[in-house]
Amino acid sequence: MAKREKPPLLFCDGGFTLIELLVAGALFGLLVAIAVPTWIILLPTYALNSAARQIQSEFNRIKIQAIAENATFRLVFSDTADNYTVERVAGATTSQQGTKLLPDLIDIRNSIILGFTSRGTATPGTGGTVKLCNSNGAGTNVVVSSTGRVRVCRTSICDGTC
Repeated sequence: MAKREKPPLLFCDGGFTLIELLVAGALFGLLVAIAVPTWIILLPTYALNSAARQIQSEFNRIKIQAIAENATFRLVFSDTADNYTVERVAGATTSQQGTKLLPDLIDIRNSIILGFTSRGTATPGTGGTVKLCNSNGAGTNVVVSSTGRVRVCRTSICDGTC
């Protein structure tokens, strides 16, 4: 029986060769070099959309809670912080239900108090707008109508109107 010779190191039958691993690593590095700058550019937009959805969901939640508990609930926004406070108003007493943070890189551009009565309509009867901006200068508004409808409106610039 003839002794079988070992194949050279670059042409192994049992696994990957060093050249194949280097080529795969170079391709992976190239893809990462292309994807990371794009991801960094898109990240503030994703954060803005996330903040708008968070506030819209919070408005819808407190609207249902106001109807269920037969009380007034509201969100208090401050333009000096990146958070908002949920408050329950029952008669002359106001109790805080908690403070919630917005995603990083998002600014609230107007201090406003918006909420819902026990009938599901906006508290002052006029509604209002929460203006959000990201670090790229893009804006999104969360609009509460006097009838209690909550919607998100995208603007091309910060402090824009819909």
